[in-house]
Parts: sequence; C-alpha cells; structure tokens
Amino acid sequence: MAHKKLARRLQFLIASAKRHGPAHVVEVFRQELRRRRYAASPIPLPTPAQLAASFPPTVPGTNFLDAFQRNASRRIPFTADRRGGELMERMLALQSRASMVHDAELFAAGHFEALGLCLAGGAGAYNWGMDYGCGHVWPAAPFNTVTFLDVPGADVKYVWELNRMYWIGWLGKAWWATEDDRWVREFTSRVDSWRGANPVNTGINWTMPMEVAIRGFWLVLGFAFFHGAPGISDEWWLEYLALAWGHGSYLENNLEYFSNLTNHYISNCFGMVMLGSLFAGSTEGDRWLGEGRRRLLDELEHQVLPDGVHYERSICYHRLVLEMYLIALAALERSGHPFPEQARAHVERMAEFMRDYIPGSGTVPQLGDSDDGVILRMSIRQELYDHRDTMALAAAVFGRNDFGATAGGTSLAALLTANGTAAARGSNAAEAVPARASAPTPASRLYRDGGFAALRGNGMYVFADVGPIGLHGNNDTLSFTLHGRSGAFIVDPGTYCYSRDLALRNELRSSLAHNAPVVDGAEIAEFSGLWRVRNDHTDVTILEWNPTESGATLHAEHHAYGRLPGGGVLVQRRWTLSGDELHVLDTFVASGPHRTATRFTLPAEVLVVRIDPNRLELQRPSGERLQMEASVPLTLTEGWYSPSYGVAARATLIGISGHIGAGTNAPNQFAYICRLLP
Repeated sequence: MAHKKLARRLQFLIASAKRHGPAHVVEVFRQELRRRRYAASPIPLPTPAQLAASFPPTVPGTNFLDAFQRNASRRIPFTADRRGGELMERMLALQSRASMVHDAELFAAGHFEALGLCLAGGAGAYNWGMDYGCGHVWPAAPFNTVTFLDVPGADVKYVWELNRMYWIGWLGKAWWATEDDRWVREFTSRVDSWRGANPVNTGINWTMPMEVAIRGFWLVLGFAFFHGAPGISDEWWLEYLALAWGHGSYLENNLEYFSNLTNHYISNCFGMVMLGSLFAGSTEGDRWLGEGRRRLLDELEHQVLPDGVHYERSICYHRLVLEMYLIALAALERSGHPFPEQARAHVERMAEFMRDYIPGSGTVPQLGDSDDGVILRMSIRQELYDHRDTMALAAAVFGRNDFGATAGGTSLAALLTANGTAAARGSNAAEAVPARASAPTPASRLYRDGGFAALRGNGMYVFADVGPIGLHGNNDTLSFTLHGRSGAFIVDPGTYCYSRDLALRNELRSSLAHNAPVVDGAEIAEFSGLWRVRNDHTDVTILEWNPTESGATLHAEHHAYGRLPGGGVLVQRRWTLSGDELHVLDTFVASGPHRTATRFTLPAEVLVVRIDPNRLELQRPSGERLQMEASVPLTLTEGWYSPSYGVAARATLIGISGHIGAGTNAPNQFAYICRLLP
C-alpha cells in the first residue's frame, strides 16, 4: 500500500512539473515542510497586548479599537455606523425586515438548514463538531491528527457548513434591521460558544484550510456588522480580533499547495487577502494581504482557462471561485492594491461564462460536481443554484449592463461586498448601471478551452458538455441539459454526496447517469477515488460550431470508447437548435458489434404523457409543454436525481437502447427532436 501511495504521488509530481515547471514542485515540498513545522509547533492566539503591539502606536489618549476601526473601515466593505442609512434601505428592498429577522430567529432556535438537512441544535445550542446526518462527533484532538474521509457513513461537510459562520451575516442583518440588542447578544454568545469548543489548532474545524479561510472571511464581516454595537466590551473585541488573527496565521502556514492546485488553494489565498485587509497596518496583515494577492494572480493564470472557465469543469465550483475573485477584487481596490487590468479582464471572462450558463429561468445546470458551495450565503433558505446574486456582484465590480440584465438587478451580495469600489460608486451602490460600454450578449456561445457550449433559441436553452472530464467533472462528455422559458425539462443527475456513500457517489457521476450515449455499459473513464479518474481518453473534437440568430449548430465527437473489446467506437453528437426546436443526432462509428444505451433525466415536476412508442409530451407546472420524438421507441422508468447536495428527488428517466456496428463499418444513428408546443 505504501509503495502504491508513493508511486501515485510521484505520478502527480511529474505531471505537475510538466504543467507548471520544476519551480512548482519545489514549492510543493517547501509548503509541506512549512505545514509540518506548524503542526509540530502551532502558533497560539495573540494576547490583547500582543495584538495591539503589532500595530503602530496610537495617538496618546486614543483608544486602540477606535483607531483600528477607523483604519479598517477604509478597507472592509461596510461598518456598523451605516446600519441606519441608505445601505440598509437598499438591503430592505431586496429582503424584507421580517425575512431578515426570521433567518436570525431560526438560527437562534437551533435550526440551521444545509445540504438537505436541518441541523437541529437542542434548546438552541449546537454541537460544533457533529455530523448531524449520522451523529458522529469528531474528537478535540490536535488538528493534524484528525481524519475525516475514513469515517463510515459520515460526511464532514455537514460539520464544516455550520462552522463557516454564514450565521454572522444573518444575525448582523437582523440587528441592522431592528436595532434589537438581542441579536448583538446572540452574536457574542455564539462566537463565545464556538471559541470555547474550538481552541485554535484543535479539532475538526481546524483541519481544512479552506474552511478556515471561509470562516475567516465571515469573521471579518462580523467586525463590520457589529463594531460599535452596545454591550460589547473592548476586551471582548480584542479576543474576537485575536481569533480572526489566528485564522490568518494558520492560513499562512497551512496553504493547500499540492501537486495539483484547486479551488481549495484559491480559498486559502482569498482568506489571506480578506484577513490581511482587516489587519493591514501590521507587519503580518500587510504580508497576508500582499501574499494572498500575489498567489491569487498566479492561480488566475494556472487554474482559469483562457476563455474564463475554471479548469475543474464544474458549474458549482466555477461560481465559488468567481465569487472569491470578485470579493477579493473589491477588497484589494479598497486597500489600494487593485489587480492589473489584464488580470481583471481574466476574471471578467469568468463572469461572461457565468452570464452564458445562466438560463432564462435562473436555476443553473449542474454539470460537474455540485456541493452547494458558496461564500456569500446571505439567507438561511437561499436558492444556491440561482447564480444571479453572484452575477449582480460581477455587474457591480465591472460596471457591465449585460451582467446586470442577466442578474435582473442588484443583490445583497453586491451591496455588501462591492460597496466602496469605483464601479459601485459610479453605479449608485451596485445597481449595475454600466460604468463603461460593453459588447451585446451573444445569443449562443462556445467555450472551446473549457469544453462547454450554451445554445439559445426562442425560449429554448441548451447547455452542452463538449470537453474533457476535469478534476470536478463527471463522466458526462456529450451530455446536455434543456430548459424552456419556465424551467428545466432535461436535467443533470446532480451529485447527492461525497464521502457518505462511495457507491452512490459513483452512481451519479457515472456515464449511464448522464444524458449522453453509453456503449456496452462502460464508463468513459475509470474512477480513482472520490474525485479523480485514472485516465481521461475522451479526446473531444469540435467538428462544427455555427451560431445563428435563433440558435446554433454544435457537432462534437469523443474517442473514449476506442479501447473497447471487439473494436473501438467513435461517438458523435450533433445539436441543431433553431427557434423553439432542437434536433439531436447521435452517430456511432463501430468496427464490430456493440450495444448502446442513452437516458435522459426529467425532474419530478415535469409531467410525462406518452403519445405513441416514439413520442412523448412533457409538461412543466407552468403549463409549458415540450414534445420529444425519437427515431426509435422510447422507454419510461422511475428513478431519482439530486437537485442539490444531500437531496434526492423523484425523476422520470427516458431511455433508448440498440445494437450498433453489427458486422459493418457503417455509421449507426439515433435521432431526437424536441420542440416547444404553443
């Protein structure tokens, strides 16, 4: 086993050296050494005196916290002394005062909804180390000794989601909206409870730097929401700032810098930027800010493809990474260290991809892994697969009217995190009025580097996967989703879980689960662990891309089945969208006999009526109807899909199967027509 582990690591390091160069491999070992040194001698939280001594001396007679707050308010997005002003009025236009209070009341009562569960804390209390899905509690052991992926039936994401501290925002909004000191007391008591149960460098909530970074961001916002609130002593605030400081110190020494860098490493750098923004003026804070900025710039080149798609090839993780870059861009501008224009343009391309993958009905396709990951969870029941709130943040940061039109207006995310930037000031606090001219939104667009295409017709929207698998991709090459005006007709099966059930995890990321052709029941790539595949031999080729005013034609092929016994199979799929009608043609070029199967997943709300063996009528709750016709008989079975992490819902599965390549080299084809009905 040890030899296999070593061989695998060498394989990753060789691949990293080829992709990033030998300097990257040197940095991998340097950061590993730094993590080990920190684990052997963890850095404790600073005392209040040590914290104050980290900053230049204040003017005699000046309170340290008052001076700290004045300096920090120039860099963090908002401060508590604005709670009764225009910003609050604009927030209330987006979420009612009653809704804000309801979020806070639910949390205060021990009701935290996340990942398909209600994490119910008895008598309003929470066990900060428990997976509420199975009851497992992680020990209060040194952080580097705690394991979390090898606990049968447990999923550590349920612990971490609660400990990201989104609830600071819910309590902060309730206080701003009501001026009720109850929410101030709730804030301080919850932080005290968390701090007592999670000593620095101890337990499950200090094992993952990504979680430390996201929590660090919310600790920064906690200072912004509540500084100046009545009843909070200076001593309490100094302990709070020491806790936030400890998050920055931990991140600096525990970067997730491995042979393959992912959204986790970006989150580490993001956390350093945000904590550095709070503590700028100290040697450490300035270092965190500068180092986080430098590394974010580097990863923009390494992880984001030239066309703006994040290389892990997951819509969910693309949103998460874009969100972090947008928040960091705003923070760095306020701190006087903006990104170079070329880097800003690269982030802007990320936002353009988001603009293009958002269907008219809002809820995005789930291609790739989907774990409900978000930084700005502004409400306990936020629609996490409606990315228009992040689109509004992009509109505020870049001043783009096309982004604002897609978002349909501003959002709480934009108001709170883009506040104070030049574009937001020029657009009346993030209303997404353009600060400069921008190109019109294309009707359809192909992202060749990322391997995705958005086809837009008159009311019909198709999002297709025409690329390799990627780190957070699934075996879904040549799959697609289909939306009408009111919502989805054909959906991706989703993710459901990671570590709780490996067999279930693999079932939903399998080839057969997706809306793409499968040959001989084989996977297009063999799974290796929870997220990777052993070899990606899809070798996708775009044969044709022709956008039109009323749709587009997309023709692609993959070679993943070239190694099948009995002769390889070349798989092609051609989409032709024109207005409200989509034609799909699957072609198989085979040198021997094989069996093919394709299924399409329909969400539970879509009613299916059979017209004849080859035709079905699909109807959404809005009354919108779509007819699907195939060149072969269509079967109907009951199944399920995952609309969000931890949630399983009923689905109807449309299937076809047949034999191909029966002793000839002639292409074998299956055709489908989907048309919206008047």
